Amino acid sequence: MKKIVIILFVLVVTKGFGSPHQDISLNGNWKFIPDYTNSGESKDWINGLPESAHNVNVPHTWNIEDGYENYVGMAWYQKQFSVPSEWKNKAVRLKFKAIYRDAVIWVNGIKVGEHLNSGYTPFSFDISKFLHYGSENNIVVSVSNHFSEKALPYNRQFDWTNDGGITRDVSLQITGKPSIRFVHVSPKLSGADSIGNFNIAVRFWEDQITKATFVFNFMEKKSGKILFSKELDLKSEEGQFTADFNVGKVIPWHFDNPFLYRIETIIKLKGVATDNNISTFGFRNIELKEEKLYLNGEAVRLPGIEYMPMSNANYGAAEPRAFLDSIVRTMKDLNVVITRFHWQQDDSMFELMDEYGILVQEEIPWWQGPSTLSPALFEVAKMQLSETIEAHYNHPSIFAWGLSNEVNGKNSENYTKLKSFVKAKDATRLVNIVANEIFVNLQNDESLLGDLPTWNEYVGTWHGKHRDELPGYFDKIKPAIGNRPLLITEGGLCEPRFAGGDTRRVDEMIFHYNEWCKLPYIIGYIYFCVNDYRTQMGEEGLGKFRIRRHGIANMYNQPKSSYYIFKQLSSPVEISKVEKAGETDVTIGIKVKNTIPSYAIRNYKLRYINIKGIVTEIGIPNLNPGQSLELLLKDINSRYAFEIRKSNGFVVVKY
Repeated sequence: MKKIVIILFVLVVTKGFGSPHQDISLNGNWKFIPDYTNSGESKDWINGLPESAHNVNVPHTWNIEDGYENYVGMAWYQKQFSVPSEWKNKAVRLKFKAIYRDAVIWVNGIKVGEHLNSGYTPFSFDISKFLHYGSENNIVVSVSNHFSEKALPYNRQFDWTNDGGITRDVSLQITGKPSIRFVHVSPKLSGADSIGNFNIAVRFWEDQITKATFVFNFMEKKSGKILFSKELDLKSEEGQFTADFNVGKVIPWHFDNPFLYRIETIIKLKGVATDNNISTFGFRNIELKEEKLYLNGEAVRLPGIEYMPMSNANYGAAEPRAFLDSIVRTMKDLNVVITRFHWQQDDSMFELMDEYGILVQEEIPWWQGPSTLSPALFEVAKMQLSETIEAHYNHPSIFAWGLSNEVNGKNSENYTKLKSFVKAKDATRLVNIVANEIFVNLQNDESLLGDLPTWNEYVGTWHGKHRDELPGYFDKIKPAIGNRPLLITEGGLCEPRFAGGDTRRVDEMIFHYNEWCKLPYIIGYIYFCVNDYRTQMGEEGLGKFRIRRHGIANMYNQPKSSYYIFKQLSSPVEISKVEKAGETDVTIGIKVKNTIPSYAIRNYKLRYINIKGIVTEIGIPNLNPGQSLELLLKDINSRYAFEIRKSNGFVVVKY
């Protein structure tokens, strides 16, 4: 009991005295045991695991533990926790950010629910009526990572790990009633004058409540400055309470200046606060017009790269936030501004993408198979899309939802229905389908049913006989897509399937990059990939070290030579001149690229150490693509060493 009181005290301090919403982490020590014979329930493990169970640290995956690296099957987890009597009239929800994959949950020996066929999406259960108040309680979870034809990913049709377990955070959420299921914020930005407004939609867990009082506090995230506070009495329509707010001039969210806002939503019933929620969002516009992509009214061409999660053998699927932070910082160091994920990621990943500034396409794990969705799998796809959109709706980094990757079948009807399904839930984002055979299907390619045509371009390796054929492929593809843009969603060198090592990787990278840059309707690329990645399809290594060697860094994120070439190619700025201008001075020229990348630079700085060892900074005026600038660097160091940085400190290019 003493431990619970301490946790609550810390939480009240961090969320504000008297907060009606409490989050208590259940991460940490759990009991764990594999169930090789699927007999745990018949052995009454729902009431507690046997003595042979051992301690693990949740979030956890068994597939990085010695002896369980290749285990596919059932396993069990158990956690005991205290519940104070003060919670008796509260709503208590047990939330899992993800379990891979099929999970059944018992509290005090009673089944409270199950979550099947979806291993990367969050879910929760109201466990209030199953608790023993004022005493110890018991949670037991059974998990199976068996390959399944009822789930997405389907059977063994996925190119990443099959890491089983309670792979993401677990918590208790304690609130009054009514309680908030979600708060969705839909911002709109007038690009000409940066005037912002937003709609807010709130849904309760208690659908029977149709009237409530709300307090909305709108603030800047970084400073905490409250910009307005309003109290409104609202009625629900179709289960949601909605309100519109005009907020005047705002600072737009941009990958070079990812400015964030927050809205605090407080529910009051008969004058008493029952729950609150703080949602983070940003104001930004993504538009497609003819052959161009526009961000906040500016035509842009964007460099990107994909990271393959779960690949560090020290963490597997249970990557901690600090490690995720290092990954996103790596991507920013590479000058990356756009990426995609083949399967749904933890909310922490998107919080980091929001904060650092990287645009993301988040996809459901329909990867290469099945070629057509059965009616049952179609419902699984809808369920996953619903859970994904509900959880990640507010992230400004997410610009598109992805329906599939490299599925070559007859799915036009499925795609049309799924796209309409997504648009009904979120009309603010693109909905895309990723293709790898558009050069075969041409105008019949199903990626054209998405908002933005895509192509995983591997001419010279997976496709075609030689890379020199690539211009001819584009000659065929362009008439098929018409007056629309094209996003290169993959490209790179996959070892050991294709030999040549990092030397060939660099050569292929430069060749394909130059071809992409030549065509103005190609609005960007997402290179594959950051890291050599763990995968159950891997041709190299054993156990938790089974990998595909596809990265510009190894599985522990240590750079190869290709890392630095990629960083240079993706830099928005190139050094055009360095000339001696005196005994200790030098004139340098810089040019803003107008290929890929192509976007305006704002608030960049040039930094060098002078001959006295003092750091000197020079502000670079805002420049548009294609513009150049010369600067005189006085009293520069003898090596003429300098670097250009973004306003957030990331180094764009060094000399």
